[in-house]
Amino acid sequence: MKKLLALILAVVLCAAALVSCGGGDDKADDPLTRAKEYLFSKYKNISVTAGDFDLVDSVTIDGVKYDVDWTVDVKSGNPEGVKVVKGEGKVTVDVDEKAVTDIEYTLKGAVKDEAGNTSELALECKVPEFKMLSWEGYLAAAENDAVAVKGIVTGIMAKSLGNTANCLYIQGDDCGFYVYGMASDPAADDGVEVGMTVSVSGVKSLYNGTLEITSATVEILDAGKREVVPVDYTEIYAAASALDDAALAGKQAMLVTLKNVEITGEEAGSGYYKFKLGDKESYIRISSSTCPISKDDQEKFKKDHSDHFGWIANATGVICIYNGAFYLTPVSVDAFEYVSLPSKSDEEMLEFEAGSLSLKNEYYSAAEIEVPAVGKSYEQVSIEWSSDNDAVKFENGKMIITLPDTDAAVKVTATLKCGDASKEVTFDIKLVAHELTEAEILEKAFALEAGKSLEGSYTLTGEITEIPTAYSEEYKNVTVNIKVADKVVQCFRLAGEGAENLAVGDVITVTGTLKNYDGTIEFDKGCTFVLGGHNEHGGEDSGDVAAILERAFALADGEALGSAVTLTGEVTAMVTPYNEQYDNVTVNIKVGDKTLQCFRLKGDDAATVGVGDVITVTGDIKNYKGTVEFVENSTFVTVSKGEGEAVLTTEAEILEAAFALEVGTALGNTYSLTGEITEINTEYSEEYGNITVTIKVADKSVMCYRLKGEGAENLAVGDVITVSGKLKNFQGTIEFDSGCTFTK
Repeated sequence: MKKLLALILAVVLCAAALVSCGGGDDKADDPLTRAKEYLFSKYKNISVTAGDFDLVDSVTIDGVKYDVDWTVDVKSGNPEGVKVVKGEGKVTVDVDEKAVTDIEYTLKGAVKDEAGNTSELALECKVPEFKMLSWEGYLAAAENDAVAVKGIVTGIMAKSLGNTANCLYIQGDDCGFYVYGMASDPAADDGVEVGMTVSVSGVKSLYNGTLEITSATVEILDAGKREVVPVDYTEIYAAASALDDAALAGKQAMLVTLKNVEITGEEAGSGYYKFKLGDKESYIRISSSTCPISKDDQEKFKKDHSDHFGWIANATGVICIYNGAFYLTPVSVDAFEYVSLPSKSDEEMLEFEAGSLSLKNEYYSAAEIEVPAVGKSYEQVSIEWSSDNDAVKFENGKMIITLPDTDAAVKVTATLKCGDASKEVTFDIKLVAHELTEAEILEKAFALEAGKSLEGSYTLTGEITEIPTAYSEEYKNVTVNIKVADKVVQCFRLAGEGAENLAVGDVITVTGTLKNYDGTIEFDKGCTFVLGGHNEHGGEDSGDVAAILERAFALADGEALGSAVTLTGEVTAMVTPYNEQYDNVTVNIKVGDKTLQCFRLKGDDAATVGVGDVITVTGDIKNYKGTVEFVENSTFVTVSKGEGEAVLTTEAEILEAAFALEVGTALGNTYSLTGEITEINTEYSEEYGNITVTIKVADKSVMCYRLKGEGAENLAVGDVITVSGKLKNFQGTIEFDSGCTFTK
């Protein structure tokens, strides 16, 4: 709990130690009065102080520095509950975050000149009595307010468990809370386990409609494990007018169950595993970045869902929203409890099972592929297979493909029977006579949709570039990435003699099934290898960095290389911060003497990549309106972590860094600046609740784009405001980006 508000109030309230207030003769004649009025405009909104906060220790007026002596006078409550602590370049007001009663006090700031003259500012403040918030209290709290809640842990997402961020789901009394982006690892550092009762203290945040508690700390109140019974939301779901109905989507993060839903389709690439109840279809989502269930459990969950299309099930998960619409996140592998199949006539069963049959259009290697002899869901349906070409035979539940001497078109027929009803389904497939070359295998593999795989077994040779998962003595396998031509292929849980000794730089030949797993092209688990082999390189410059750069920077506007390449460089700028919803980030990297943009880049470290990191990026490169960039959804792996962008502490440092930004880039951290409004660029919008203004900070003009905050509709030229947000260079204009906020 200590320093509960330090992270937020330090940003919102602490500007530079040296503040230039120039002008102002129309407001006051003497500098001391002007300094006091500046402090009042800066700190007048300080009233309820639930945590520590910082103040400036001096003010500069017309080039002259005036010291500020801060004191507190406690009027009621614990006399030791508020203290002034002087530091270097700032003053911290240290408050008792767990005050047993309200502490009312006067905060005084005396501005002094060299002659000993003073002008004093006085603000009436209160440290609120510490108390845990109910759901209603949590909802009533304003964005960026300090909040404290308690409940039972229902889901853990920790970096130590393979997630990109540290998060918790906790269940309160008929409510839930989502804790996002914790500094500590809840599993490895805090010892939190599902079922424990915990308290969480942090800051209420809102991200694209999702309620979050950020900058949070967790305390275990009861280490005993208690099972949370999901709230039955079946009637509420059925009665909702739409998925964004407030009655349905309002209680975010609460663990609920929906009974007797129908398992429908899936969008594996987006992680959507769908169900339907009444006329409304939603889904349980498996996020590739943060998910409470393990990777192995995710695979089982996906397979079970695929095996139960058409079934009636109970769906359980925590309530989440996307664009305001309800969906669920699983907290256990059995998020779907499969109950039964709905009753259908013979003809309906045939139609249902016929719709679930599929074969690929082309086959490039000899293979034995399992085909169903009975319906996937309705086992009353029998299925017989036949073909019009001896190159495709059916024996013992398998389709056996022998490649012919020349390409062949084959018609495969599935005959379905149920009772007296029958139905035929035909598939026109092509057998490609020759074994695929390395280039053809790569082309087919990298064209796979997420969740799909190539039929048969394939072999590729490449050099190990990374070992994402070290050798496991228990399971006798290792996961490595190999570079084949200009592509990077992961070899998941690779087994073979000498697997424990594999190292970056080794050339290996890998054999197995190729699949697309959430955007990663990989040999599936069970793949094997032998050391050595011949690696066919796909182009004269596929591994030549200088040649790749030369080609890339010679592209005309709108042109692309046309195939993926791999480059390693240092992150020099965060162009667009990490987007949790789409799990991507846009950065600039420097490779040699060239700077490339990586647009909407994806990777396991997308949420944490920062300036100074060295990363390896794979994808096609194009020229987009003069910017040479890796195209959207290129992927990366982190080679080494840098020290990150230095945190700027003074107004002068912030302005210098902001006005040094290249067009299209942004500072990585959130900053605050105080200035006087000189222009209203866009009037206040009632619909969106924002306004665009320009403020003058020292001798610089900074635009505040789509600024939000209490009283935004009343802002006027001449008002002094403190703005917090991301600073960027937009087409030559230095501005706080959309979503910035202010205090007055």
